[in-house]
Amino acid sequence: MARIEYFDPESASPHIVKALEGKKKINIFRMIANSDGAGAEVLALGQRLSHGSSLDHVDREIVILRVGHLSQASYEIKQHTAVARRVGLSDEKIQAIGDYPETEYVFDDTELDLIAFTDAVVRETTPPEDVFRRVEKRFTKSQLVELVLLIGFYMMVSRVMNTFEIDHESGPADVFTIQ
Repeated sequence: MARIEYFDPESASPHIVKALEGKKKINIFRMIANSDGAGAEVLALGQRLSHGSSLDHVDREIVILRVGHLSQASYEIKQHTAVARRVGLSDEKIQAIGDYPETEYVFDDTELDLIAFTDAVVRETTPPEDVFRRVEKRFTKSQLVELVLLIGFYMMVSRVMNTFEIDHESGPADVFTIQ
């Protein structure tokens, strides 16, 4: 059970209710919506990083899952395992992301560079020069910045999940609608 109650649409500010419109009624959104001052903006940034990103969908999910594993965020891992499958990531690679570095043989060079970059940003805050340069060769400046924003966003969300002990959903989720 979550440490605090999930948001109540009956008592929520109109801008929070509007920010949730069309989103799935999943517990992470329901928890973030408790923040009247930043919830709408956090939800909008997550939407933009997921659906407006110039990063390849598979690359994006590798990074998100790796952040989830490094953050020990089981909710994140569960949610994005499903997303990773939808975008074409194999079950073997999904499993291997959590078992890295023992499973590095499963990944191609670009994927290995993404994982090394993600590990460095999460663990040390700044990737070593050689890791940065390898990733820099594979991505545009815009994508490099998006990559760091993606890592930071999912670090933040993972901490929300872990701090508030967000419950895993037990079945399919409806969608929020404004009445």
